Amino acid sequence: MKCTLALSVLIFHSVCFISLSSFLGCGDNEDLGLEDPIVLNYELDTEIYDLDVDELLALDIPSNWHLTENAELHSKYFAAQILKQHGNTPPAQIVAARERKRALGIPLTYDEAFAFAKALYLLWPNKHNREYLEGFIKEKLMWETDDPELYARLYRERLIKQHGDIPEVHIVVAGEKKWKFGGFRFPGDEDEYLAFFEAQYVLWPNVTVLRQLEKVREAKAEGIPFHLIDWDDDGE
Repeated sequence: MKCTLALSVLIFHSVCFISLSSFLGCGDNEDLGLEDPIVLNYELDTEIYDLDVDELLALDIPSNWHLTENAELHSKYFAAQILKQHGNTPPAQIVAARERKRALGIPLTYDEAFAFAKALYLLWPNKHNREYLEGFIKEKLMWETDDPELYARLYRERLIKQHGDIPEVHIVVAGEKKWKFGGFRFPGDEDEYLAFFEAQYVLWPNVTVLRQLEKVREAKAEGIPFHLIDWDDDGE
């Protein structure tokens, strides 16, 4: 049984609640490109959402639409404005649909959030939107790759951004790479296994990780082979 932190999707859960103003920005709007070769070589389809485009394009938008207090009507004006400014294109439809869903309290699926990140960059190719899209692409590649070194590179890059370039980051990356590509071997990997759980607790000092670490320490103290640890036993 693999007992380690589940790696969260980097950006997905927050995308429904972030104001679009942070992505649109002003200036720095030249096409900066996605420099990382991994990102450049990644193909991403721009999905078109279910959206009543005709209704939005026919909407009479008041000059002070941004002052509209009704959230649903405000989102309609915003969506219509996007479509009229950028045309009835897939990226404009995606951004418009995202705003409509946000106003209605409907969360995006992962694929929708991914397409939204791509659409933002296509409409407003600035540094912020590029990094936002890169985060999605690299996260997806990290989970899908069969290349251990690519997995380790992407995971290490993410953890360094979160925790800094500290020894525990490299220990956790090495441990996760083992989990994903074959697992730890016993006997032989006991010291590395214990170090892995200790490093996890440095990065994520919560009750769940602490309990996992305690189980490994107890097993070592009692001479129990690590592969025989009963992870479902909460000790009560």
